[in-house]
Amino acid sequence: MSKYYSIHEFSKIIGVSAQTLRNWD
Repeated sequence: MSKYYSIHEFSKIIGVSAQTLRNWD
């Protein structure tokens, strides 16, 4: 469960980072 939560949070962070990079591009 903890691992899944970590992956979920990581995915969210990655998604936000990708969006930010796209906005910067």
